[in-house]
Amino acid sequence: MSGLLVKSLAVATPCGLTITCRQPLIAADVRVWLASETALADVRYFRMLPSRVLRKTRVLEGDAQYTPLVTAAVITEMTNKGLTQVTAIEDIEESAGFFTTAIPQIEATVFYWFGVDPRGASIGRYNHAATVAVHLINPKTQQSVWAALSSAPAGRASSLKSNIDKATRALFKKYLRR
Repeated sequence: MSGLLVKSLAVATPCGLTITCRQPLIAADVRVWLASETALADVRYFRMLPSRVLRKTRVLEGDAQYTPLVTAAVITEMTNKGLTQVTAIEDIEESAGFFTTAIPQIEATVFYWFGVDPRGASIGRYNHAATVAVHLINPKTQQSVWAALSSAPAGRASSLKSNIDKATRALFKKYLRR
């Protein structure tokens, strides 16, 4: 998430109490890189490479928790775009990845002072964002054709599948197909 602010409130009182509140914008943030607009025009078949997940200690291939969710979401979106998944003689290879980030957010900052010794406190939380990455590779030239990242709020563990699906859907809205 990019940390866009939609609301800000600052109140100062005569005794020096200052309260600041901010609320982040909750929406998918999508970044796309395209080699050329004609690179995806003739693509009909794709082959899924193993999905990778960035965990706290290392990159895992075949993670039991996230890989099936990301792979299913990407395959669904590719078939919705009219492509067919194959195991050989593909037009494009697709590599997908997933990682989460924690973004600190200060909800309120309180400063108070009486005399010479200023004191203060901050109240905050962490916003968790889930990022889906998709990379399309031309198997003949071994060069990138299309790459994209989509970030969305991670939410609760029970809504993880729907959040990954939303991020992947937002990502493939930028997919060019003639």
